[in-house]
Amino acid sequence: LQAFSLLHSMGGGTGSGLGSYVLEALADEYPRTIRFATAVFPSESDDVVTSPYNTVLAAAELAEHATVAMPLQNAALAAMVDHAEG
Repeated sequence: LQAFSLLHSMGGGTGSGLGSYVLEALADEYPRTIRFATAVFPSESDDVVTSPYNTVLAAAELAEHATVAMPLQNAALAAMVDHAEG
C-alpha cells in the first residue's frame, strides 16, 4: 500500500466533517502511508451560513493529517467546466 487519495469538500457538513474524520483515521491507522487530499474550497457566493466555520475547522485537520494537500476552489472548477462545454 503506497498511498490514499481523498477528495472532499471543505465547506459542506458531510465533506468537511466526514472527510476530516477519515483523514485522521487513516493517519492513525497508517502513519507511514502517504495521504493525498484534494480539498474543494467553497466559492465566495456560497449561501451556507456555516461554510466558513466548516472550512476553518477542516483546514486545520487537513494541515495536521494530510501528507499532501491540493486545494481547489469550487468557482474555478465550475469555470473550467463552463469553458470545456463551450
